[in-house]
Amino acid sequence: MIKIPGFLGSSVHSGVKKKGVKDLALIFSEVPAKAAGVFTTNIVKAPPLLVGMDRIKSGYCQAVLINSGIANAVTGKQGLKNSIITSKYAADELGISESLVIPSSTGVIGHQLPTDKIKKALPKLVKELRDDGFLDVADGIMTTDAFPKYAVNQISLGRKKGTIAVIGKGAGMIAPNMATMLAYILTDINVGKRALSKALKNTVNNSFNKVIVDGDTSTNDTVLMLANGKLGNSAIIESAAEYKKFEKAVTEAATEVAEMIVKDGEGATKVAKITVKGAKTEKDAEKIARVLGTSQLVKTAFFGEDPNWGRIVAAAGRAGVAFDPDKIDLFFDDEKVLANSKIVMNEKKAQRVLKKPKFEVTLNIKSGKASSFVIASDLTFDYIKINAHYRT
Repeated sequence: MIKIPGFLGSSVHSGVKKKGVKDLALIFSEVPAKAAGVFTTNIVKAPPLLVGMDRIKSGYCQAVLINSGIANAVTGKQGLKNSIITSKYAADELGISESLVIPSSTGVIGHQLPTDKIKKALPKLVKELRDDGFLDVADGIMTTDAFPKYAVNQISLGRKKGTIAVIGKGAGMIAPNMATMLAYILTDINVGKRALSKALKNTVNNSFNKVIVDGDTSTNDTVLMLANGKLGNSAIIESAAEYKKFEKAVTEAATEVAEMIVKDGEGATKVAKITVKGAKTEKDAEKIARVLGTSQLVKTAFFGEDPNWGRIVAAAGRAGVAFDPDKIDLFFDDEKVLANSKIVMNEKKAQRVLKKPKFEVTLNIKSGKASSFVIASDLTFDYIKINAHYRT
């Protein structure tokens, strides 16, 4: 059960999806919450993002209206109008300013929102708001997801205990710089606006920006963070001792959800944490890690449980980062595969690692002291089946 003091959640079937499946969700704060947001880096941004990016500038949000099944992306002026009007419907039903409502959409690109269906469903959606409704929210925002995604963390601030919850969705069209992914971070902890923005940026960089399923970045990626201050603590500022504790707790919960997204991965059977060490700069390490995480040959080797280290080395070599190819160390978990580019692998032990649903790959290029990582899925037959028939 997920409960965050001062927040309510609900979801209903509005008619966007078939067979009564929930497709409209609402997150509501009993008071206007301090808010920060991070949105897709894709040039093609869906209308709900344009609305959200404008409204988040105020630094406050009280409600998030989320529909699944239709992305409302590449829908032009009408799509923008639809995002605005559905937000107004929600605001009117809740009795709050529409400037405090941020819309989110996920699903098929190029379809207009059925605003009449959403308007008709809103009274029930608002009526069903409850403090334990966030599992319904997690369920109602899914598209090709196989399971709902959420995580909860708590931290002590003096004699008080604050709650942090992360609710997310995503399975395909996932790459660093966000993904086809929606995530909502909710907390009752009082956090200053600048500290909230900093914590969100750092959290996203160390969680959601580290995941790779297929290398595609969506038109609708959104991460919102809302802090309603219901805990009653003094506002956490960047220089406060509690700030690092807060950011760490948020990052832990977000990372848990990020790993769920990779695990879901539209047919994925493996979750691999790929770490590149010994780079001159963190940027160099990240470049190599991202190439390894998106390489189709590397991902299919993971699926086949084949310790084909040559694919990893070859992919690293095309990342555009200079290193000595004769000094590479490579590990699958703790099993050493290469030592200074010489094979020391025990084939059976290495294969045993890759048979696990979750494992680590560590590449040391011995050029410096910087490191970075990504969390990647394998590439399976099911991924192709799911995406080949996504609209049908």
